[in-house]
Amino acid sequence: MAFLTSTYYFIRQKLGSIHYLLFAFSLCISSCHSSKKTTSSQADSNHEHSETITHKTDRRSALKHYTPPSHKQLRRKYAALLETKPSKIRNKPLYYFIDEWINVPYRWGGNDKNGVDCSGFVHQLYQKVYGLKIDRTVAILYDKTKNFKKQKKFSEGDLVYFQTDEQPDHVGIYLMNGFFIHSSKGKGVHINNLKERYWKQVFIRGGKVRAKG
Repeated sequence: MAFLTSTYYFIRQKLGSIHYLLFAFSLCISSCHSSKKTTSSQADSNHEHSETITHKTDRRSALKHYTPPSHKQLRRKYAALLETKPSKIRNKPLYYFIDEWINVPYRWGGNDKNGVDCSGFVHQLYQKVYGLKIDRTVAILYDKTKNFKKQKKFSEGDLVYFQTDEQPDHVGIYLMNGFFIHSSKGKGVHINNLKERYWKQVFIRGGKVRAKG
């Protein structure tokens, strides 16, 4: 009888050990699975972050390493954008400057290709293309511009002003056929037309600006 009792406790102890081993094994598997999930999630996150950085770096790199097109290519490109003939694209310094700065992102207070606001872009263009130093803020520029309301009086290089608040708060450079180039919050440096509904509503005047005295 004593033998049977001792055998019973021995077998029960062994079964307990087996249950413990099975529990530990299942815990280990569960832990590895969780670890793999975490690692995978981190990898996805890091991959997405890496793609974002690469995209931004590529864009900035493309802007900094600008390769100018031939004069013929330049004239064709902007003739198509401005709905005119290539022979009408005569101001090479102006359109090469535009081509180099097109798609530069908007940055309030910015003054270079990492980001530029509307008056910063106008300031840079006038200095590089026309050799003129003009003021840096929209309000002062507006006060120093001989403004016209009628677009038929505008000529290439004139400034065009827009008002979305109580005073003029946006400026661009007139090109031709109603088209102007500017730096806006949504798209950075790009071309729009004064006939477009939004710009038609907020446009106020345009004209020739006096150089900084």
